[in-house]
Amino acid sequence: MLNQSIARSLMTLVPGRFAAEVTLLPDGPVPVTTNVSQAWFKSLDVTLSNYGNLNLQGDETLIKVPDHELNPAGNGREIRPRDRIVIAGTAYRVLSARLMSVRTVWECVVRKELS
Repeated sequence: MLNQSIARSLMTLVPGRFAAEVTLLPDGPVPVTTNVSQAWFKSLDVTLSNYGNLNLQGDETLIKVPDHELNPAGNGREIRPRDRIVIAGTAYRVLSARLMSVRTVWECVVRKELS
């Protein structure tokens, strides 16, 4: 059975990690920005026309963000639609996000922001 400890250990095997800046737009007036060091891209099946409840246009990608980096103090931060993730100077707008793998990693469907 997969538990949080095993899931976190398996994350270390994922190649191609990136530092990312995650800007959350909480219900309050002030955005919260958090830096994570171990985010990664995951391929999105190009034959899909929808992902969850989201209709895909073809220019979306998946970014995975470890929950223990988003919430180092267990403070309950959540990634939601409209939040922003910046990797290597490229900004992505979150379209959909959900907590996966026994609550260890956020899987975010994102679209690159136009400059």
